Amino acid sequence: MLTTRPERWDRVVDAIIVGSGGAALTAATMAHDGGAEVLVLEKASLIGGTTAVSGGVVWLPGNHHMAEVGISDSREDALAYLRRLTCGHEHDPAVLETFVDTAPEVLSYLEANTPLRMQPVANFPDYFFAYDVPGKKSGGRSCEPLPYAVGDEIPEWRDRLVTRGTLMSLGSNTMLAEDFAEPTEELKAELARREAQDIRTKGAALIAMLFKGLLERGVELLLETPVRELIVVDGSVIGVRAEANGQSIFVAARKGVVLACGGYEWNKEMVRAFIGYEVQPLSPPNNVGDGLVMAMEAGAQLANMTSYFGQPAMFDPEISRDGELVPQFEWGRGAPGSLIVNRTGARFANEAMPYNDFPKAFGAYDATQNEFPNEGPGWMIFDQGVRDSTRILSMIPGRPTPDWVPVANSIRDLAALIGLDADTLEATVATFDENASQGRDPLFHRTELGLMAPGAVRPLNQGPFYAVVIWPGALGTNGGPRLDTNGQVRGYRTPVIDGLYAAGNTAASAYAWAYPGGGATIANGMVFGFRAGRHLAAQPARDI
Repeated sequence: MLTTRPERWDRVVDAIIVGSGGAALTAATMAHDGGAEVLVLEKASLIGGTTAVSGGVVWLPGNHHMAEVGISDSREDALAYLRRLTCGHEHDPAVLETFVDTAPEVLSYLEANTPLRMQPVANFPDYFFAYDVPGKKSGGRSCEPLPYAVGDEIPEWRDRLVTRGTLMSLGSNTMLAEDFAEPTEELKAELARREAQDIRTKGAALIAMLFKGLLERGVELLLETPVRELIVVDGSVIGVRAEANGQSIFVAARKGVVLACGGYEWNKEMVRAFIGYEVQPLSPPNNVGDGLVMAMEAGAQLANMTSYFGQPAMFDPEISRDGELVPQFEWGRGAPGSLIVNRTGARFANEAMPYNDFPKAFGAYDATQNEFPNEGPGWMIFDQGVRDSTRILSMIPGRPTPDWVPVANSIRDLAALIGLDADTLEATVATFDENASQGRDPLFHRTELGLMAPGAVRPLNQGPFYAVVIWPGALGTNGGPRLDTNGQVRGYRTPVIDGLYAAGNTAASAYAWAYPGGGATIANGMVFGFRAGRHLAAQPARDI
């Protein structure tokens, strides 16, 4: 952190937005529309951050599209649902209420004033719909972007917008509902058309539409321009030191700086210090905590630092980047005829629970034995019935099993192959099978609770048997500087740090560790990016 003004400024603008994901581009849009001169600085060589490689779904309770699918919502229902999930651990109840109050406005405003167009995801309930919680909805709160013709609309930027890259589980040019639909000839033809015309979906479409809106506004975005330090003079954030072409540049902000540059899940030291156990990152590798470090240096209060938006992760030796295996989204978790065990060979959680929550079970502490019995990796064990019906990484039904997959004719032999205690694994599977034959799971209630609906079980009785390593993974961390209702960063020595805002995974989530529905990560970022940009623009320009 620099505490004196540079001898000269290379640029002077009203607002500096650090990052180019959904939170950042929303903040830039609102700052511009409030009359501010805006500059967006992105560390990477591509636009879009974590949002661009995501499913692009945004969880917005009370949004105007809910009426189109015949589902009503209310402030009271949304708050009751969120409060039950946070269990009172949100860092500020007022910020949670602000999220609910602002969510409908965000989508209405962006659809009315930018190229962004969205629709409710079909048959997509809140994630805890199967649970006895108040305020849950059977659908409508999760909206996804419509396909966007990048090749036609912004052809000059097409190679600088992030695509889905090396994540296998969601199609690169399908909408979310299409990922779970039968691949009809009509769908295959439509996907071929999108591929040929560079029509993008999911997070790539969301980012492209928001970015197109900024281009129409004349907002400048600089790639490969990492922000290294805040410039803080007399307690006020007045600019940044960035790097461009290997040289330092100093950019002044007459009104403020918004940090929306991702979390810290790729920073192993921070993960070990704050989360406490190994978590595999499932986001772009630039998320190393840059914004968090800058906020801490400026004196920011922190919250929710031990948490993250979870997603079980697997590795496929056929998927690598720069010689390193790339963590992949889970495949097949909770399939009937499968279970997950820890390194002792014992089950430790309901395999069908929401994906955000399952990884947290890896960090459970056993106070009786003084150990972390579930510390990763674990193993997903499944039988031939699952192998024949479910794709798991590069294992595709009907095709030969890859050489890297452990396969054995008995559970005991499989235990020997993967280094688990054979007696324990046999006993675990036997107990599971006995209960599953009666359609029950008394240990973890899998037949009663699960992601959007109860899970299902059946005995593992169709040999041979298979195993795949499974780890706790992170879509992004969700701890960071505490925000007020305007997205301003709170300080330890001052109520807020003048001129400093944050949004997205750089900041503490409004709903603590909870993940209420599909798109909750992006929604939290866009709502507080929206509020930060609007509040920043309304501030008087400072004499820099």
